Amino acid sequence: MFENNVTRRGFVTGAAAVAGLAGLSTIAPGLAGAAPQTNDQHTENEMAPAVGALAMMTFQKIDGTPVYYWRSNRGNTTARNWQATDAFYNALVAWIRDLRSLSSSYGSISYIVSAGFYVNKPGQHGAGTAMDLDHVRWSGGNTISPLDKAHASGTASVRKRYLATEAVCRRRFRYVLDGWYNADHADHIHADFGGMPVRAVKDSESDTKFVQAVCNNFRGSGLAIDGDWGPATTSAFNGLKSALGVTGDPHTSSSVWQGMLSKIATKGFANQNI
Repeated sequence: MFENNVTRRGFVTGAAAVAGLAGLSTIAPGLAGAAPQTNDQHTENEMAPAVGALAMMTFQKIDGTPVYYWRSNRGNTTARNWQATDAFYNALVAWIRDLRSLSSSYGSISYIVSAGFYVNKPGQHGAGTAMDLDHVRWSGGNTISPLDKAHASGTASVRKRYLATEAVCRRRFRYVLDGWYNADHADHIHADFGGMPVRAVKDSESDTKFVQAVCNNFRGSGLAIDGDWGPATTSAFNGLKSALGVTGDPHTSSSVWQGMLSKIATKGFANQNI
C-alpha cells in the first residue's frame, strides 16, 4: 500500500544543498521525488556506495551522533558508511537537533540505529532522500525502538515516546510511515522528502493514522486507526489542537503544524496526557 496523495516531481540537488537548515520546509516542491516504498528491509549489498548521476555524501554520524546498523548484528556499534544527498543530510542535522532539544530531559543522544538511507532501489531511498529509523538511545538510559515494534507496546509511556519521536520526524520530513501505517513499517519509522512541505494533510493515510494514534494515546479518543479523516477524527483533532493551545491552520501552514508537532513531542517525552 502506498501513500494516497504522492505526487512525482523532478529531483533537484543544487538549490536545496545550499539553502541551509532554515529553508528546508519552503524549498520542498523541488525536493520531492518518487513515492515511498514498502518492504524496507534493506540488505548490505543494496546499501553499497552509489555510482552514477546522483551526488551523494558519505557519513558515519549525524551532527556528531553515531549511526549504527543492527539488522545483521543486534547491538553492533561498529562505525559504518551511510550515504545521502547533501540536502537530505542537512535535513537530518535539523531533525536530530530538534530531537535533542525536545527530548533534553533524557540527556544527550548516545546513538541512533538505522535500517538505511541511500539504498539501491526505486523511490526516495534510491534518490538518497530517505531514512529508516530503528532505534534511539539517550545518555540517561531511555530508548525508543521501532525495531521492537514499540508502537504496539503494552506500556502507554513507550507508545507516547514512539509518537513523540515520530512527531519530531514529521517536523522535517513530509512522508513519515510508521507501525500503524502498515505491516511493512511495523519495525521502523520511514521518513523522506516526498511531497514537501510538511503539513497535516487530511487525505494522507499516513498523516491521518498518525493523528488518530496521537488522539487515542494522549487523549483516549477511541478512534479507529483506519486512515479515514472523517467527522470523528476531525472532532478529535480539533480537541487536540485546542488542548495544545494551537492557533492557525496546521493543514495549510507548515509553521503551525511544526509547532503543534513540537508540543506533541514535548508531552510524549514527558509521558503526559494532553
